[in-house]
Amino acid sequence: MDYYVISPVSNLEPMKLGDRIFALAHLWVQFPEYRKFILEQKEQGKFITLDNSAAERALVTEEVLIGICKVLLPNEVIAPDVLFDKQATIANAVNFKARMDAEGLSSNIDIFFCPQGQTKEDWIETYKWGLNQDWIGVIGLSKIAVPNAFLNDFEDDQRIKEARHECYDYLKENSLLKKPIHCLGQGDPTEFSYYEHPMMRSTDSVYPVLAAVHGQDFSVDHETRTPTPHSFLEEFDLSNPADIDFSLIEKNIAFLGLQCRIPELLRASL
Repeated sequence: MDYYVISPVSNLEPMKLGDRIFALAHLWVQFPEYRKFILEQKEQGKFITLDNSAAERALVTEEVLIGICKVLLPNEVIAPDVLFDKQATIANAVNFKARMDAEGLSSNIDIFFCPQGQTKEDWIETYKWGLNQDWIGVIGLSKIAVPNAFLNDFEDDQRIKEARHECYDYLKENSLLKKPIHCLGQGDPTEFSYYEHPMMRSTDSVYPVLAAVHGQDFSVDHETRTPTPHSFLEEFDLSNPADIDFSLIEKNIAFLGLQCRIPELLRASL
């Protein structure tokens, strides 16, 4: 699996340590320095995923998302989804695809779909709907929607690994891993060493940075999960080297990277 690193706007350099770049729409709108950084990464040939910021409770409008697509031309964009709402998420995706077609963007930008649903049954139906749309290239497993659907638990930002493992097992056992999968967000980084199926493509997270800020070394403690404050990316000051252990940030990112590579290494050894 590939991995993306997300970092506070005050210091975006840790993002360069990931395999790909994850651009958050609400930060693009708010911060000129963020737009500049993302565009520089694009110019350097980095793969760019444009996120609609639904998980940050800052869902931007379709109009804004289309506007960003016109300027950035990301490799893929996450269609607007609505947390826990199957029908609204499907309707939004259909409308978004039509708008992408009308703006002449569909031929250059892939559409990434994030299933939603209040129950496990609804979530699975939404997932299957995404599989059946030939214009959807990637499907995302939300760190919020999947625990809510599979474990009926999302409030405390915990049990992300357990929920997605259960989801993965279900999809694998029912031959539903037919499109590339991206795991949105991260809890325990050892989650990713479990995914031996080649359709498990990638993950993104700010957590290696957030954990390091709290002094958490993944090589010592990878299980503790401190919920990510919604204002962390916008407000936390990561700019002063005297206040931040950047070596720990790099160490945590390396730990995440190793977990993502384990399935690939195992497959290569067979």
